[in-house]
Amino acid sequence: MLVYTDNQDYAEGVLDQKPDWKKTSLKSLNKNIQSLTEKLIKNNTFFMGEINRSDNWKHLFILEFALTSQYDTLIKISQSEPELPGGILCLAGSGKHFHGFKNRPWVTLPGNIHLSAYLSPNQEIEYFAGGFIILSAVSVIQTIDSIKELTGRASIKWVNDIVIDSKKVCGVLAHTQTMGDSITGAVLGIGLNVETTPQITPSRFNQVAASLFDFVAEKNYFSQKIILDRLVTILDDNYQQLLKNKHSNLLNIYQDRSYVIGKRVRVFTDTSTEQSEEIAQGKVTGIGDNLGLLIEGLDHPITSGRIVIEDQINH
Repeated sequence: MLVYTDNQDYAEGVLDQKPDWKKTSLKSLNKNIQSLTEKLIKNNTFFMGEINRSDNWKHLFILEFALTSQYDTLIKISQSEPELPGGILCLAGSGKHFHGFKNRPWVTLPGNIHLSAYLSPNQEIEYFAGGFIILSAVSVIQTIDSIKELTGRASIKWVNDIVIDSKKVCGVLAHTQTMGDSITGAVLGIGLNVETTPQITPSRFNQVAASLFDFVAEKNYFSQKIILDRLVTILDDNYQQLLKNKHSNLLNIYQDRSYVIGKRVRVFTDTSTEQSEEIAQGKVTGIGDNLGLLIEGLDHPITSGRIVIEDQINH
């Protein structure tokens, strides 16, 4: 995998291998990666190296501070550059203009993982509308499970939040591009609080924030570097399942680790503000193939909305 950075010291701090760095310029790169590099790295010269990995990632961009959302940049470039190769990862230590779902602000802090990925399946994928959200969420769950003290403790709050003990530690995003029945591109966004807890005012929709460090005593056994390496490995493994149309394997994990199934919820319209109208309420009985929320007594799934948990009925 080729690694690009404007800060060698920072990049080596988050990588489990030390690349053989070479100073390079935009013109020396393959044309299919030039436009993205120009948008991500503002310096005329930067560093490029290579590390050996057994997975399918081809390019990794590492910035200590990103001036714009790498997730948004990947979407824009992939729409304008049809030759952009799949297997791209972008990591920022912190940055400006990062966001969650519906462009809600996302606080970026050093020590946490702000990861975006570009995939180019170029094939049909079952239930793709929810499949890439499931891919990201399940991959985060399995990564957290690899931490001995946290195995089995994380769950998924519909539709794209990861919580531990009712506190939010991660949010995921996904954007897909299609041509006919084929998925030509998918951009994933993962914001995982590992070492630093953002100070966010909770509201009826926003849970108290936390980081993985808040829940463990043995902090020496994992770090941003360790979690990043595990996450990108698991993400690729699960992506290969989607390519083989094994969507149900990932959906089963998503459902099993649901924070909402079996609980009474109130569902509100999904707006960018707190001014939402209630559209449904009741006990959640399940989650459908494309992430539709199934509510007892309701004859159709809820496909979008924001939820508030009313009770803690076990399931």
